[in-house]
Amino acid sequence: MSLFSGVDVVFYQVCSMDKAVEFYSGVLGLEVLRREGNDWTELRAGDTTLALSGELATRPHQGGATVILSAPDIEAVERRLAEHGVQRGPIEDMGGARMLQFHDPDGNEIVALEPPR
Repeated sequence: MSLFSGVDVVFYQVCSMDKAVEFYSGVLGLEVLRREGNDWTELRAGDTTLALSGELATRPHQGGATVILSAPDIEAVERRLAEHGVQRGPIEDMGGARMLQFHDPDGNEIVALEPPR
């Protein structure tokens, strides 16, 4: 029996809450659920809460988790990122599934994953 029933929240530490919220809500289109000034913001990513932790550092922690966002149309994600000049890699075939790696304004890695069709 597992001690855990699932993932409650995934969060990244950010240096500029305004820039981070603009990226995650404005560019990626995630819904802001709540924001507590520059300390904490929660966004809806499907059934998961993606949170941003406040401006406590001058640079984000390296080697943290990677958020993988489910994307039904990976080309639409790539076009949206291109429109906003977001640093990204190529769309990669993962044996049926396709993925696209990119970074938020603080350098945190994000992966968009399109499941096999």
